[in-house]
Amino acid sequence: MEIFYTPLWQDSGAQRPARQFVQDELWLMEQLEDLGFDACCSPEHHFDIDYSACPDNFLPLAYLAGKTTRLKLCLAAVILPWNDPLRAAEKLAFLDHLSNGRCMPGFGRGLARMEYELLGIDMDESRDRFDEAVVMVLDALKTGTIEGSGPYYKQPRAPIHPAPRPELTENFCAVGMSPDSAAMAGRIGGKILSFVNRPLPDMMPLFDAYAQALRAHHPGKTPHYIMADFFMVRESADEALDLAMKYVVEYFHTVVRHYEMTGEHFDKAKGYASYAEAAAALREAGADAAAEAYVKAQVGIGTPEQVLRNIEERIQVIGPEMSLAGCFYYSGMPRELAQESLQLFSRKVIREAKDMAGAARAGRVPA
Repeated sequence: MEIFYTPLWQDSGAQRPARQFVQDELWLMEQLEDLGFDACCSPEHHFDIDYSACPDNFLPLAYLAGKTTRLKLCLAAVILPWNDPLRAAEKLAFLDHLSNGRCMPGFGRGLARMEYELLGIDMDESRDRFDEAVVMVLDALKTGTIEGSGPYYKQPRAPIHPAPRPELTENFCAVGMSPDSAAMAGRIGGKILSFVNRPLPDMMPLFDAYAQALRAHHPGKTPHYIMADFFMVRESADEALDLAMKYVVEYFHTVVRHYEMTGEHFDKAKGYASYAEAAAALREAGADAAAEAYVKAQVGIGTPEQVLRNIEERIQVIGPEMSLAGCFYYSGMPRELAQESLQLFSRKVIREAKDMAGAARAGRVPA
């Protein structure tokens, strides 16, 4: 089990000056290594600071490379339909060398209609663009050269310099939030990165699609699940829940708005059938009820003891080959509020959670 930190780059209502918004995120990220985190995984998002604004996730991770010595730097993710495959491969190789071998590639295809429209890319092409680009990038990292002759990326054979380490293709992740994306994560041999947005039993078909594809295409690999949850850790369970019902619920509503999750456009968008079903379910349930269910699905809300029990239950269902990706700073909360959660999680959860996973892997019951 590895413990990731996920900066969301969110400033609901644009409450802070732009520079302060960026510096607050970096202030927390610089503490991660001393707090015992294994990795920092940054998303890529454009145009919407109410939801997330990190137009180039290589930049903060390169900054963090210079501030740390062991922390892994995970792209979570490079949205391949929005990035030229050649430039993605070059930047992954360069970040890996800048950080002395600590880069962890991560790939996704994107979901927000607004981001696709303002980037001038047809959302109907997202699945095919991703599938074409991810093979090109992984081959480039493995061989040191990139080329492509597909319908979207006509790339003459070109060298990648500085030359990438082939090992970059042995430890990478791909976002899987639909059955197609989950299966693709398995076919390309990655770990799956999923944001927990519903009760674990409801997410199992997603994980099963991933595991089946990985075992079919990479029989020597063990499925590994990186699960992104929201965290609000306090010594008082009531305080943790009250804060979560304020800040996590506010975040959930920004998700619904940014992705237009109650809209009907997914019905017509190519490759988004599962999102059309989710949108219909959300319209039927209502946003308030869905927000409450969203909070309940998160592993990281409560006292340290409650969080550890939640992690133990997840290990019992998923197995020990899983990692946690924690979102601690969101919805415009004061940065000190997030820091308090980080510190309590560091002192009372990280070591115990890893021991729990290690014991499960060895077939032992933790003491």
